[in-house]
Amino acid sequence: MILEKYLEKRRSIIDKALDKYLESADVMPKTIHEAMRYSIFAGGHRMRPLLLIATYEMLRGRRDIRSIRRILPAACAMEMIHTASLIHDDLPSIDNSDERRGRASCHKKYGNAIAILAGDALITKSIETIMEINNKNQSLECLKLLINSASTRGMIGGQVIEIITSQKKRVKLHMVRDIHLKKTGALLKGAIQMGCVLNDADEQTINSFGDFALNLGLAYQVIDDILDSIGADEVLHKHAGEDVRNRKVTYPILLGVEESKKRASKLLDDAENTIKYISGNEVLLEFIETIRDRIP
Repeated sequence: MILEKYLEKRRSIIDKALDKYLESADVMPKTIHEAMRYSIFAGGHRMRPLLLIATYEMLRGRRDIRSIRRILPAACAMEMIHTASLIHDDLPSIDNSDERRGRASCHKKYGNAIAILAGDALITKSIETIMEINNKNQSLECLKLLINSASTRGMIGGQVIEIITSQKKRVKLHMVRDIHLKKTGALLKGAIQMGCVLNDADEQTINSFGDFALNLGLAYQVIDDILDSIGADEVLHKHAGEDVRNRKVTYPILLGVEESKKRASKLLDDAENTIKYISGNEVLLEFIETIRDRIP
């Protein structure tokens, strides 16, 4: 198993870079910068930036800590966007979650108004950060991916559809799939395709890795649905049962737990098939298996 050591080293580098790119909590106005840092450093797994780095290193053909420093603006930008989505998801008007990763949600600590603005500020900060990539062509291509993954075609669109479907009496599976592909899959797709762009990969490779990311993201979210439905608080690192409380329709509700497990496993198989013949794929293959291990 190489994954644990690999992730530990790179997660530390990502955290140091995030600390560098974010304003200090002492910079005026202090409250907003403190709230941004509170949410960014709340114990996240850094899955999106780590997948970006793993894809970059695999396509580059070697793992070298020094070589990933040039792509850290892209990695940090994706984590900022993701954290912004979590802050907004937790708000009383959306999921009404008092806790995130075992501590108070941003709005519980700083109030609703500051939480909304902290999320907004992280989105604008992500755009500023990604422009730090030295290669301007790559910077602009990564910016396009960032904006697309966070837009109404991606993350924000998924949040909106989820709100609308929670008010419907009948929701079909394709609607739930669309939510997951946009809310979770789009950011993973953006991150992994950035790893391709930063290697000057061709269009076919970028598209292929986009499919890989969407399968991975959908599988991850289906498994989260299952864990929430069976009350697996310790795995989710939050109180389970939120989907029911927020009247969300999920894969287990529509298909049952066992069929949902089969769907998640098939999605992971499809993701694995995309990369299994690529040299240096060990990290991403182990990453797939860690997600598979979450299936109860």
